[in-house]
Amino acid sequence: MQMHTKKLVSLSAFLTVVVATPVAANLKPGSVITKDGAEITPTLQTGISSNNNFFSTPENEESRLIWTITPNIKAAIEDGPDSYNLDLRSSSSLHNKDTADNFTQVNIGAGVHKEFTSQHRLDINGDADWLYEPRGSGLTEGLGDAVNELVKYQEQNVLARYEYGAQSSKAQVALKAGFFSKKYQNFREVSQYRDYDKSLIGVTGYYNTQASTRTFLEVKQENYRYDSLQANGISRDSDDVKILIGMEWEATAVTSGSFKLGYQNKDFSSNERESFSGLSWEAGVSWQPLSYSTVQFKTSRSAKDPLVQGDYIKESTYGVNWTHSWSDYLSSLAGLSYTNEQYTGDIGRKDKTKSARLGLNYVASKFGMVSTYVDFIDKDSTQSAIEFDRIIVGVNFTFALKAN
Repeated sequence: MQMHTKKLVSLSAFLTVVVATPVAANLKPGSVITKDGAEITPTLQTGISSNNNFFSTPENEESRLIWTITPNIKAAIEDGPDSYNLDLRSSSSLHNKDTADNFTQVNIGAGVHKEFTSQHRLDINGDADWLYEPRGSGLTEGLGDAVNELVKYQEQNVLARYEYGAQSSKAQVALKAGFFSKKYQNFREVSQYRDYDKSLIGVTGYYNTQASTRTFLEVKQENYRYDSLQANGISRDSDDVKILIGMEWEATAVTSGSFKLGYQNKDFSSNERESFSGLSWEAGVSWQPLSYSTVQFKTSRSAKDPLVQGDYIKESTYGVNWTHSWSDYLSSLAGLSYTNEQYTGDIGRKDKTKSARLGLNYVASKFGMVSTYVDFIDKDSTQSAIEFDRIIVGVNFTFALKAN
């Protein structure tokens, strides 16, 4: 495979950097109520976009015109304080140059919320997804169009959370347990070493200040277990422990959010891998100076498992987006983000990714919406084959039942 070495030119300063959130939606889908009390909400989104660097290469970029269709059905049952939810979604992408790039993803999600008494609450959520990695990412990062087949994989996730203590009381405690599994479906000579399971246990203690604010202490452990041992005989299994203190609040009509800051220890079972011990945080703040305008800030730092290279990635992220409703029918979004990734191990790789999104929504009727957007991304790396920049321009049409 030819290695590309051309250095990319960064995007202009005010567009170099983004939040991968969709444009704020003004459309309120209508629902159908069955005789059993289930609320069924179907939606259909179709769209077309132009991607000027489909394979995420540093040079010799190839463009693609992509058509998408995404049907979605949500079902919900409310039974007093209890609720039951089901979410069924598929997403198909059709490409103008090569049918090998066409795919259909399927997502299934379900959730249950039970309140046995005012002091006992239980939430159980599960997801099953059949997915494909975007070209030039994941296992095919830096390979361009050298691979002529999409990488496909499955994910399953189950999370249960039990909370004890009345919402009005001074203190509550929450217990959490979960299981996640990721399995690749092709390229098994390589992908078998990236199949893994992850179990989670955690406990969080809350103290309620009685002013729409809760402080908390969170302790959780995630255990990563990989299915196959690589040829070098060095295990990727690890135990990841976080101890975080934080606060969540809705203190005023203007701001709401949460933050948690503390210590993370990622300990590998093999002494030949470098473990992590240090600072970790997560924070998100929503500022709404006007009822029709919202600014959101997000940041995080943690050590995470790499997909291809290194022992772990020390990742720091920063993002901001602004949504504004200009009228009952028109809204906009502008977002920026920056991600810094430092790979540990014997590779010394560092990546910096800046991205931006500009979008506009127009509710054309009470059962339809048009969304236009432009995405920019600029990725720099100490490995030249990983660097790329990209611009995606697209328009989506969302259809739903007329709301009552």
